[in-house]
Amino acid sequence: MSHTQPPVAVDPEAPVPGASPTLWRHFKRKLLAGLIVLIPATISGFILYQLFQFLDGLFAPLIRRVVGTQIPGTGLLLTLLVVLTLGWLSTNVLGRRLIQLAERLVARVPIGRSVYSASKSVLEILAERQADAFKRVVLLEYPRKGIFSLAFVTAQVHWSGIHPALADARTVFLPTTPNPTGGYLMVVPLSEMIDLPITVEEGVRLVISGGILLPKSVDLGNRPGAVVQPKE
Repeated sequence: MSHTQPPVAVDPEAPVPGASPTLWRHFKRKLLAGLIVLIPATISGFILYQLFQFLDGLFAPLIRRVVGTQIPGTGLLLTLLVVLTLGWLSTNVLGRRLIQLAERLVARVPIGRSVYSASKSVLEILAERQADAFKRVVLLEYPRKGIFSLAFVTAQVHWSGIHPALADARTVFLPTTPNPTGGYLMVVPLSEMIDLPITVEEGVRLVISGGILLPKSVDLGNRPGAVVQPKE
């Protein structure tokens, strides 16, 4: 009667047999550094290619009918021309009235109203200056005492009429990892936030990487643990 040997667990951190531990660690560091460069570049290139294909294809049938053949890039140029024309119309009185009329027509369609209003709100937010979107990076003692979460300050609020603790508070966005577009909106008293001496860009990288890409511009370990409340 034969006995089946149980599978042997492989430790991914164990070095390759025959290779020195130092060489193996050096290889892993270089491999990880290469992936950090390659993956974002590949994703960015793919998104830009898909965007070009989409914009170039919007007016491709019209160009094919007029010219008789498809010329790569002409659809994109025509799309940009239409966008610039709409932008010019939205900055003068007559154009604004025409756009408002079109918006009222879209608002009469139940599904179209919801989609148009949501997409317009998102684009209006993205059109604002990035410096006004996230003001600074802070730590919150959340979800329980002794555990801290990274968040971004978005605005000042003074809601003493709602609760005395909100007389001087901030709205903060607590993102999820690794997708920072999702998260929670929280209203936090200023005294309960710990300011981090890092840039918003460093904070976003920290969230996306799941804590792997730690900021190198400052030494957080030597910083005193006092709560800092800088002027905004």
